[in-house]
Amino acid sequence: MLVWACIAPHGGELIPELANGNLSRMQRTRSSMIDLERRCRHAAPDTVIVYTPHGFDFEGRFTITVSQAARGVVEGEDGRRVAAGFNVDLELSESLAIAAAGFGLPVAQALFDEEGKTIEPAPLDWGVLVPLWFMGARWAAPPKVVVVCPSRSLSRRRLIGFGEITAEVARASNKRIAIVCSADQGHGHDESGPYGFAPTSAPYDRAYCRAVKDNDLGRLLHWKQNWIESALPDSYWQTLMLHGAMRTVPMSMELLSYEAPTYFGMVCASCEPTSPASV
Repeated sequence: MLVWACIAPHGGELIPELANGNLSRMQRTRSSMIDLERRCRHAAPDTVIVYTPHGFDFEGRFTITVSQAARGVVEGEDGRRVAAGFNVDLELSESLAIAAAGFGLPVAQALFDEEGKTIEPAPLDWGVLVPLWFMGARWAAPPKVVVVCPSRSLSRRRLIGFGEITAEVARASNKRIAIVCSADQGHGHDESGPYGFAPTSAPYDRAYCRAVKDNDLGRLLHWKQNWIESALPDSYWQTLMLHGAMRTVPMSMELLSYEAPTYFGMVCASCEPTSPASV
């Protein structure tokens, strides 16, 4: 069953050890991540499904990790690094892949070597590790994980459909499932940043925050593609997947914080099921 979900950013500086001594720069978001961790612990998920914009992106497909374990490292600007590893919920990942394919959604399972054996452990990057640093990596008994990376060429209908299937697979399981929508917002807030200044980044972020605050992710469906692309986000695609899950299991969304202390925006939001039957 789907017991909790969230939108969480993945800026490496959110991890205190990687803040390069500047803990104040992302403190507002870091405090919200600690709040999300508290809420996630309370939901007590057996497995956390991470929708990530990074990782293994196969054109036109949803990529699902099917290795038995996954591990990765995130480095800070000063060379410091943190590492974390998880067991993969193979039963859930395979059920999700089968269900998605059964509904005509294109799925790729990762990772296999040339002999057809899974690569162990599957590598994880910052898109997964940063939110999971708070949502399980340091717990005495970390949850299992399933990692899903959607191609940005997938249609909006398919993105929503995958979220709906995620919620259905969670409902059919005997496990407590949480979804982490790993997402940063517009990447063009600072002209000195790696992507330069994008005048649409701030309006995109404001519209995104309003949709979250109003618990109405469906309005993202009406946004024009060229406007989304010009704002330079990496949140849109996973958020539609979360929207699909929330259409199947109604949830109440709470915007915890927003800030853009560097070149990209960050949103933290918590989603709680509205029906006791869902949990």
